Amino acid sequence: MSESLFYNRDNNIEGVTVPSALSALNLTPVYGSTVSFEARNHSYTTDDFYYNLIPQSINSLGAVFSLRYDVNENNAKKLAAFFEDQSGYMPIEFNPDNSGIYKKVSGFCDSYAINYINNQHFEVAVKLNVDHAPTLLNWSGMGTFPNLSFQGWKPSTSYEKYDIVYSGLNQNKLDNFYYCSGDHSSSESNSPTGTASMWTRKFFFEPDIGEQSNVDIKADIIEYENSFVQRLKTNDNISTFNMRYTYSNISDHQTRCIIQFLENKGGYRRFEHQIPSVYNRPKVYYSPKWEHTWNYYNSNTLTVELTEDPLGVIPTGT
Repeated sequence: MSESLFYNRDNNIEGVTVPSALSALNLTPVYGSTVSFEARNHSYTTDDFYYNLIPQSINSLGAVFSLRYDVNENNAKKLAAFFEDQSGYMPIEFNPDNSGIYKKVSGFCDSYAINYINNQHFEVAVKLNVDHAPTLLNWSGMGTFPNLSFQGWKPSTSYEKYDIVYSGLNQNKLDNFYYCSGDHSSSESNSPTGTASMWTRKFFFEPDIGEQSNVDIKADIIEYENSFVQRLKTNDNISTFNMRYTYSNISDHQTRCIIQFLENKGGYRRFEHQIPSVYNRPKVYYSPKWEHTWNYYNSNTLTVELTEDPLGVIPTGT
């Protein structure tokens, strides 16, 4: 039996110089790549469907970047050798895209796949997990992920819809970000505290037309013998409902704004939201999960899950 069959399966490719960093290959993920964010929270439900929700830790918000590279065979070998060489525990610094939506981040490679398309055309798909991201400690940097510059509100300045400013008005620093609701030239009257303010801290982003809301009315059902059923109402808040929004083909600018808003909430902090149609009573939600897909140049799709909090209170603490 050939001795060449006996080797450590930590690495499956030989004869390739493994780059010291992913950036050394000068490769950019292609459109169709995605990133999924999900919060790890503790929660329990009490009477009237009220619940308590707390994050597991300062690293409770995690992200998984599912990136695709279209490369030739030589670069496919280099990528595979690089990911295997990190052994699943060494951090990899990477730039998720060339559109500038995200900063450089560090993650860990749990898996990769190679798809042979045709001669000298390979697709390398990799999952990079960012599981050490204390996003709430990086508030002054506009968050861990979105590539945004920190700026305060100024008078006599032109602002565009989805711009973000920091105000310093509230004791909790995380609650000082305001989001521009429309293009305007700034003045005291349309400032974050003005009488005709063009700024908001609510989740004001309107999703695609055609979004569906499913409301389950949570009555208690008791089944007896002989198929006899009794229905009772023993709790309040029985018609709370969650939403799943889609934002299709939105610009990089709007994408950054929504991602910064959601990251600032950490996957558990509540915010006010008015559903765009039919429902005319304001609601309080938090977002435990969202996903971003790069479609093509300046075109992105976001899906955002919103969970309703029937208490209707927005805590001022972290």
